[in-house]
Amino acid sequence: MNDDKALSKMQKAVAKKKSGPIIDLMKKADKEVLIKALEALGQIGDEDATNRITHFLDYEDKDVRIAACHAALVINTEYMKTRVRYQLSKETDPDVKRKMQEIFQKANG
Repeated sequence: MNDDKALSKMQKAVAKKKSGPIIDLMKKADKEVLIKALEALGQIGDEDATNRITHFLDYEDKDVRIAACHAALVINTEYMKTRVRYQLSKETDPDVKRKMQEIFQKANG
């Protein structure tokens, strides 16, 4: 599936507030689509979206971790704030940690 088709599918799922189709896309997504999928899940914010986002907070790619942090804070529940704080406490990449702290401060702003 090309990126445009995946993005179109994600937009439709966000409009319907359905995380399932987005989660399915994530299984075979490249990095750019994965980041967009995390953003979309943040807009939906249901239980499945929350669970999926938390799995990506410690993903190997730093851009994906940052996107997951942002998506988590868009959902803005106490659980997600706590989960981002936990990720900050164990983050080893100083650049990622700084960016996550900026996103966290902006969200609590």
